[in-house]
Amino acid sequence: MSAREQILGKIEPLAEIKHPGAFQGASEDFDFKASLELVGARMVSPEELERIFPNRQRLEKTLDGLSLAEVEVLEIDGAFGVAENGAIWLTEEALPHRVAPFICQHLVIHVQKIVPNMHAAYEELTNQTTGFGLFLAGPSKTADIEQSLVIGAHGARSLTVVIHA
Repeated sequence: MSAREQILGKIEPLAEIKHPGAFQGASEDFDFKASLELVGARMVSPEELERIFPNRQRLEKTLDGLSLAEVEVLEIDGAFGVAENGAIWLTEEALPHRVAPFICQHLVIHVQKIVPNMHAAYEELTNQTTGFGLFLAGPSKTADIEQSLVIGAHGARSLTVVIHA
């Protein structure tokens, strides 16, 4: 038996192990709001959004005449949210520029659909025709070896999600 076969022989039985909870897709009891809070984001109503960012400007597909450095609040639409982990699927159709969600100070994403877990999320993606997409979960964050968490270190300082029924 080759070394490769020995290694794969040890791995294959692991694939049959049933992981409890989120990874099996058996539970649909995930709380999107709680998942957002866990990753440092918040969920608000449209009325609360108006109070938090009263003078925001919604950027359309083009940033003509506007420097990306000037984007304080970026307001975009997400394709759907994932209750399991608070991630939101974004496509290039919703972005004025691919880098925009990462350089704005505050990111606001409007979501109309929530799927329970990543299994359902990947089912949603089977018919996607976009050339670029990503799952975004929470604002930018980093931590050092002493476990000091810093929000907004490399990108948006806040993520606010607005749910529309």
